[in-house]
Parts: sequence; structure tokens; C-alpha cells
Amino acid sequence: MSRRFGPKSPGHPGIGRPCPACDVPFAEGDYTALVALGPGDDAEAQQRRDDARPYNAVAVEVHWDCSEQTP
Repeated sequence: MSRRFGPKSPGHPGIGRPCPACDVPFAEGDYTALVALGPGDDAEAQQRRDDARPYNAVAVEVHWDCSEQTP
């Protein structure tokens, strides 16, 4: 389950950037979530994943509603 972030403040740098899930730009007041994609090209993170150990994942920010989470 993802954590819910927000609401976005007026000066947040992500405002105006399109959500990769729905292509609607992020706006002031939006709630978002991070969707983990995996370890990326980091060899240590890949090894930790392969060993079933925690690692820092590459993630994308999407609208909370786009993440299909429940509050």
C-alpha cells in the first residue's frame, strides 16, 4: 500500500506536471501517491531485491485516485 501525500501547496514544484497515469496536470490541493517501479539500474538495489531485502526503489508520482488506493 502506498502512502498518501498532500495536499499540494501553491508553490509545490510538481504543480502543472502531468500525472503519468491520467495525463491531468497536478494542481494545488491534490493528493498523490508514489508507485514503486523497482530498483532501476542500481546494482546494489538489484542485489538487495534479489536477496528479498529492503531497497530504495525508483518511483513515479501519480494522483491518489490514480493509484487505486483506499483512504
